[in-house]
Amino acid sequence: MEAPAYVTLSAQVALERQLEVVANNVANASTTGFKADRQLFQSYISRAGGGDGVAFVQDRATYIDHTNGPIQPTGNPLDVAVQGDAFLAVTTPQGTLYTRDGRMHAGTDGTLLDPNGNAVQSGDGQPIQLPENYQQVEIKGDGTVTVRVNNQSQDIGQIGLFRSSDPLVMRKNGDNLFTAPPAAMQPVDSGDPTARLVQGSLEGSTVQPVKEIANMTELSRAYEQLQTLLSDDNDRESKMIDALGKPS
Repeated sequence: MEAPAYVTLSAQVALERQLEVVANNVANASTTGFKADRQLFQSYISRAGGGDGVAFVQDRATYIDHTNGPIQPTGNPLDVAVQGDAFLAVTTPQGTLYTRDGRMHAGTDGTLLDPNGNAVQSGDGQPIQLPENYQQVEIKGDGTVTVRVNNQSQDIGQIGLFRSSDPLVMRKNGDNLFTAPPAAMQPVDSGDPTARLVQGSLEGSTVQPVKEIANMTELSRAYEQLQTLLSDDNDRESKMIDALGKPS
């Protein structure tokens, strides 16, 4: 196989990976707190036999777009949108994981749970429990949870907000959860105005469906063009072999 074919195949592999990423973004356009994936590509030169360099395309990395999604009011007092650079922490069988999905609900024992049934942690890693017969719940911007029981107001805990010292170390773990090295995640100070909770709201996905679908169309067209180029090159080689193989 000649160098042009290798170059074309490397570009196709990169485009195929990019199509998978875009398709996953589109599928999660309405997922609460979803962070879109982006890709980095690099062209590099391969030199063989001292000849001219041949440019190849390489999928260097997929990274997470940590920009804030739109805040969407729901009216549910147990819904919270994370505003700013922070994550909720939840206790899972795999240990502590992180999420921006604030669709909380109360378990049978009153424990605040995420949509997957994992306990939402306070700043010190403990679960937060709503008392029996509570009448209403208020969640303040710093995560403080206040309820009324028998017409008396009482604070029952504070939902923890955590921030990564390096967003690049965070990885998606499925179920809209993220994993990160424990040393990389630090509690956000309760007085930090750059990270707050918004009660009765949820954060939308950072995916822009129209833009992603347009991107998918362009990628599909580019892939098909490369496939046509590769087929034409194969036809050219076949014709050349047939011509050279015929007796003169």
